[in-house]
Amino acid sequence: MRMNRSEREPGMPARGPTGAQGSPSSIARVMPASPRSLRDRDESDPYRHAVELVQRGRMILDVSEADLEASEAALGPFHPTTWYFRNALNEVRRSWDRLRAELGTKTLEAALNQPPLTVLTLSEPANGSPSVVLVLIAGQTYRTQRVSGTELAPIQWRLTRLHTPLEDGPYYVCRLADGSTQCDCAEWTYRIAETENGLKTHCKHLAALAALDWI
Repeated sequence: MRMNRSEREPGMPARGPTGAQGSPSSIARVMPASPRSLRDRDESDPYRHAVELVQRGRMILDVSEADLEASEAALGPFHPTTWYFRNALNEVRRSWDRLRAELGTKTLEAALNQPPLTVLTLSEPANGSPSVVLVLIAGQTYRTQRVSGTELAPIQWRLTRLHTPLEDGPYYVCRLADGSTQCDCAEWTYRIAETENGLKTHCKHLAALAALDWI
């Protein structure tokens, strides 16, 4: 899950003059006043910009934590590579804390729960395997992998939490040939599937991929 520094920095905020147009301090006061989709707004829209910034920043923070965990497990806590990732994580955490202070906790948490506006693609592995594409779903970072479809379910995706509790995933979401959608998460299986409009109702995983036009 390694990202080089140049890939991390664009996702975290640069501290700018307080109150400048489009700056985080002014964005915090621009909450959405209409049900219009953020994806339909102009890219210069302050609130859309804030949501993208928060979502990318959260993914970068999660990747940095995963880098450190992997290095500690493979090399030990005192290896130079582990210290590199530890220092990188501390830098990202400081940036995240600045973002929270400038936007405010309420705006930051609202942005985390918005449908994904951006994805984070990690560097392509040297062995030629597919790039790792991450997306934020309800404040949690997931790796997305397209799965070969079938005649019954031509569009399928595998979603894996970057920090996964044993009982949490991976999840498989799909669009069936008749246009309906399914997911094997607990929310869809136990709360949505048996409802009258179950095949047309989205859980958070389906809603996220639908927002990206992936399913």
